[in-house]
Amino acid sequence: MRLRAAIRNEAKLSHPLSSKDFDKEVFISYSRIDADRILDFISSLQDSGIDYWLDEIEIGWGESIVEKVFSGIESSRYVIVFVTENSLKSPWVKKEIHTAFHKEIESDLVILLPVLSCSAELFFEQFPFLRSKKFINFDSRDYVVANLLKLLRGDPNTNFTFNHPREHHGPVWLRLMAKGENGGTEHRVRIRWGVWYREITLMLTKGEPIFLTHSKGNDGQSTPIVVEVDKPAYVSAGQGRPNSRRQVDINPFWVDARSRLKMFIARTFLWPRSSN
Repeated sequence: MRLRAAIRNEAKLSHPLSSKDFDKEVFISYSRIDADRILDFISSLQDSGIDYWLDEIEIGWGESIVEKVFSGIESSRYVIVFVTENSLKSPWVKKEIHTAFHKEIESDLVILLPVLSCSAELFFEQFPFLRSKKFINFDSRDYVVANLLKLLRGDPNTNFTFNHPREHHGPVWLRLMAKGENGGTEHRVRIRWGVWYREITLMLTKGEPIFLTHSKGNDGQSTPIVVEVDKPAYVSAGQGRPNSRRQVDINPFWVDARSRLKMFIARTFLWPRSSN
């Protein structure tokens, strides 16, 4: 099957965690009859660095399809359902829609994201309880991915502020990904965490996020961590150990920003250029 062949190599790669609570950023619900269109969409997801759950990758030979699908929905932040005349006839897609909607009610979060390639009335005729939910049309794969990126990453910016939970201690991370036109260029990142300060220069490749890993002590604090990037980028934060090979340990070489001497030494000898 062309879809399987095209994504076989991708299945071997490590995927980044979107947060400590979700293993995947998006679960893809579709009809196998529409596999060619989904292949194009998968390609755009990969280019944008979005981590996804797809049955062709996640379900192995002999594994329980029911168990894996429901586990995949539970462990994904969003469920994108591609609504076509084919998928509306698919018992699996119907089950996935009901499961995602039930999760949405229980969590009080937006989970289910309909993408329509058929009549809206045809969709609402089968799922009247979704009539009040906003959908988007599958005008182009780039349009869908752009909307998904905005949900997952927010708008690209140069200034960000995050707070790790006060009760957490141990590994934490910052996830950086270049804005499209800035892919393949160096980004200077400045991080301030209370009185502590760190700088790093990274080469950010289009569609390939990098994680800056460090640690939070058992201090019961939730001190804001402020991140500045010299070019607009997508930046997010989380706790735990990211499931990605593209990591840079920034635990060493933090300095007290109040000391001009320490800042001078760090900028001259410790931070002249860092690589990933």
